[in-house]
Amino acid sequence: MNPYPPLLALLAGATLASCGAEAVSTPTTPPPTDQTGTVAVQLQDVEGFFIEGFEVGLRFETADGEVIATTLWSDFVNSQGEPSLEDYYDNVLEQSVPAGDIVVLAEANVGIGPGPEIPDIDGDLRCRLNLQVPANGRVDVEVTFDEGSDCLQLL
Repeated sequence: MNPYPPLLALLAGATLASCGAEAVSTPTTPPPTDQTGTVAVQLQDVEGFFIEGFEVGLRFETADGEVIATTLWSDFVNSQGEPSLEDYYDNVLEQSVPAGDIVVLAEANVGIGPGPEIPDIDGDLRCRLNLQVPANGRVDVEVTFDEGSDCLQLL
């Protein structure tokens, strides 16, 4: 004869069984990897024009160094159609990137005497900015014409 009522025996058995069982966790869904954001790049306002011109090289990478896109500023502006002189200074490049950690690399060269040196967009670019790009969000970046390694800044 069982000294425990049936319900109590059932509860006692479940408790004993759960004491030795491994914890079961509810699986979580990782965030989708296809979410994107935008890095919007504009040029520093120089209040005029460079007589000999300028060139900016840009490269967008993931945090682990995978190249997303590269461009020269003149190629970007020329792809917009028939650009005016102001378009080279006023256009904003909007680059779609995966949401998360993104690296923007750049070099900005101004022509002094001869035309500007064309940056090697596949090589070493002297300026680097690490960004956190939100899904469906936008991060605004400015390229300056400073001589140092800080020609990129977050706006």
